[in-house]
Amino acid sequence: MTFAALGFVGDFDQIRDLIGGFDGGVLTLVLLLSAVNYGLRFLRWQYYLHRLDVRLPMGRSLAIFLTGFLLAVTPGKAGELAKAWMAREFGAHRARPVVAVVVTERLLDVIAVLLLLASSVVVFTGQHSFTATIVLVAAAAVIALVYRPLTDRLMPMLAKTRLGAGRAAVLIDIHQAFNRLLEPRTLLVGLVLSTTAWAAEGIGCALVVRHYEPAVPMLASVFDYAASSIAGAASMLPGGLLAAEGSLVLLLERQGVALDAAMASTVIVRAATLWFAVIVGLLALPWVVVLLRRAADVQDQKHSQAVEPDVDQERDVEQQ
Repeated sequence: MTFAALGFVGDFDQIRDLIGGFDGGVLTLVLLLSAVNYGLRFLRWQYYLHRLDVRLPMGRSLAIFLTGFLLAVTPGKAGELAKAWMAREFGAHRARPVVAVVVTERLLDVIAVLLLLASSVVVFTGQHSFTATIVLVAAAAVIALVYRPLTDRLMPMLAKTRLGAGRAAVLIDIHQAFNRLLEPRTLLVGLVLSTTAWAAEGIGCALVVRHYEPAVPMLASVFDYAASSIAGAASMLPGGLLAAEGSLVLLLERQGVALDAAMASTVIVRAATLWFAVIVGLLALPWVVVLLRRAADVQDQKHSQAVEPDVDQERDVEQQ
């Protein structure tokens, strides 16, 4: 879809040739950097579950996490909330803390990308005011999350809305779990993992761009990737489709990359990040289905064992 859309703007054949001639070794490295991103985010996921005393076997936890990549390709990544339901079905027994984990992860992802945008202070001379604005936004976001009185006031307000009506107890549980994840040490660990993870993909973007235009500074490409990610997230479109691609092409052109090369770079970057993650999620889906069936079988067995004694008692009464 991305390739076809960009083909309407640039030279379709030229873009195809540029993509076809891309260095396979560099592509492998870019994919490995995406894998580093996933690995660090999985460590964050595990750390948060541990902090909330949500106990899941490693295999089941990994299956849920990887399937989340597929669920993320929804408007606003709202589909990822299904991870809470899967965690409950797989033996966590509680879904509400996992909702807090998912929400915290998404917020930290945004803050981490904003921090990467701040790298522009090293790259773009004369744009310090723009960078200062980004840093202030990121700092304000962190302060807003950590400042307990603010979140404590927001929850009662949310409970009074149509969405929160009748769900006060649920919201309180989620809020308490959310606050535990925002304790200074926990927040710092999560933020470091998040920033490092997204920096890995930003470096991957830089490697792709430098293949076509070696003169572009690496930090400039990291900035372009971060800015396009924010644009995609702000669009609320599934996977940030078209919004992320369009903004990345424009930013790369601004760095002096030829239009067709910028489009080819964008296709490769999105394939190695978004679509690579979707493929991983698709591959993990059958694993999750099998685990769900096993969990359902276990529940059926427990139900049968609970019912059988009652049946035996009824037979004893009949014999008497």
